[in-house]
Amino acid sequence: MVIKEDDSLTEEYENFKLNTMVLGDKLINVIPLHEYIIIELTESPATGYCWYYTTSNPTILVLEEKKIFDFNKPNILGGSKQIIWKFKCLSYGECKIIFSYYKSWKRESCFLDEFTYIVKVD
Repeated sequence: MVIKEDDSLTEEYENFKLNTMVLGDKLINVIPLHEYIIIELTESPATGYCWYYTTSNPTILVLEEKKIFDFNKPNILGGSKQIIWKFKCLSYGECKIIFSYYKSWKRESCFLDEFTYIVKVD
């Protein structure tokens, strides 16, 4: 879902992040069962690069929603966008979410950046 720039964009951006826990990469994030967690990354689609993710155990976490926020001024070409993925913790256990930044036609073999998030639902 792409949200267009308007007067309420900042408010909608902040509201989307309410009642969630922000994950940190390269550490173990201990999260209570049934909580919502978010990962926020910047993307520049004009370059062809986009974020793709995989989870090591999809029974522990499920993607609830993904939102794209465009804070650029109108008629700006090539501007970056804020992407937020909201996941829900479904069951106890541990899993990894790996986000890789690559061009879709080059796949994982040639990623530009990568983040690993370890989640332990306790």
